Amino acid sequence: MDRIDVLGDKSERLDLFSKELLAETNDTELQEIVKKAAAELNSPIALVSLVLDQVQFFKAHIGLPPVLASSRGTHRDVSFCQFVVRDGETFEVTDASNDPRIPQHVVKEYNIQAYLGIPIKVNETVMGSLCVLDTKKRSFSKEERSILEKLAKLVNIRLKAITKNRRQTQLDLTEATLKPALSELSNALNTIQGFINKSMLAETSIRTFLNHANHLFSDHSQYSEVIRFSHEAAIKANQLNEDLLLEIEFAVNDSTDCVNALEQIVMNIDSTQLSEIIVAAQDLSRNATKLIGGFGLPDFKSDPMIYTKGNLAIAIITNCLLILSSELGKKESTNGINLEIKEHSGFIELIFSAKDLCRDTAKVVTDNLTQLIGSEHPTIHVEAMSEDVSVQLKTLNAKS
Repeated sequence: MDRIDVLGDKSERLDLFSKELLAETNDTELQEIVKKAAAELNSPIALVSLVLDQVQFFKAHIGLPPVLASSRGTHRDVSFCQFVVRDGETFEVTDASNDPRIPQHVVKEYNIQAYLGIPIKVNETVMGSLCVLDTKKRSFSKEERSILEKLAKLVNIRLKAITKNRRQTQLDLTEATLKPALSELSNALNTIQGFINKSMLAETSIRTFLNHANHLFSDHSQYSEVIRFSHEAAIKANQLNEDLLLEIEFAVNDSTDCVNALEQIVMNIDSTQLSEIIVAAQDLSRNATKLIGGFGLPDFKSDPMIYTKGNLAIAIITNCLLILSSELGKKESTNGINLEIKEHSGFIELIFSAKDLCRDTAKVVTDNLTQLIGSEHPTIHVEAMSEDVSVQLKTLNAKS
C-alpha cells in the first residue's frame, strides 16, 4: 500500500494532537458513539481512529481482535483510515480481498472484508475517521452512510471539547501564574520611572546651582565662598547620582528577574515530563517494535520537564521507533531497540541504538525525522551519530 507523503501541513496536524487526544484512557462519550455505530450499521467493529504521520491510534473502539485492542493502534501503512485523511472525504471498501489499495496480509490476518470511514475533524483539520469494519463483503447504503456521518459530527464535537478543555485549563493556569508576575514587573517598572523622575529633579537642582555659581563668580570678593559652595554641591550631586544609578540598577535587575520568571511560566504551559513522552511513544509503537524484539523503557534517573510541546515530542519519538523498526525489520533483526538518556546543559539527548543498526540506516531515520520537524526547529534536533540516532529535546530551564 502506498504511504501518504504529506497529510496536509504536518506541523499543523501534529500540533493538534494534544496529550488528551492521545490519552489511552477510554473516553466514555466516544466509546458510546462507536458502540452505536457498530449497532446501527450492524458491523462487528467500529473505531474512532486518529491518524498521525506514521501510526494510527484507536481513541475508542469496539470489536477489535485482542492484539489490536491491546496495542490501540497500528502502523499507518496498513490502515484504511489513512485514505480518509488523505482525501478528506468518506472512504468505502466493499471487497477488501480484491482491492489493490489494501494490503492482503491485513485482510488475511484480521479477516477484514469491508470498511466505511467518515472524516473526523478538529478546527476543520481532518484528524482521522469514525469507521466501521466488517468480516464479510458488503456495501453500505445511503441511509447507513447518513447515520455514520451524523455520529461523526458527534465525534467532532467531543474532540473539540477535549481540546477546548485543555486550552481553557492552560489559560486558567496562565492567568493565575502571570498575574502576580506581571504585578511584580509593573512595580519594578514604576520604581524605575520614579528614579528617572528623581534624576530629572537632580539635574534641575544642579542647573540651579550652576546659575547661582555663575552669579557668585561675577563677584571676586566672594571667590572663596564660590569654591566652598561648589565643592559641597558637587559632592552632594555626585552622591545623589551614584545613589540613583545604584537604585536604578537594582530595579532593572528586578525587572529582568520578572521577565525571566514570565518566560519560565510560558515555557511551563507547553512542557511535558520526559517519562510521559517516552511511555506514550512506546505505547503507540508497541506493535512495530515488538516484531523486531521490543523496546524497553530506560531507567529515568531524573524526569526533567521538556520544553518541546508534548504532542510533537511524542510524535517524533514514535516516528523514530516506527522507522527504526521498519528498517530493522528489512534486515530480519530481532534484537530490539535500546535507548540511552544523557543529560546536558539545556537539553536531554536520547540515543537510540540497535545491534543491527548501521550508519546508512541511522541516516535514513534522521532524514525522515528532519523532514517531519523541519531542519531548524527551536526545541528539537535530530542527527545520525555513527550507527546511532540522537534526538535532542530542549529542557525547561534552557535559555532561548
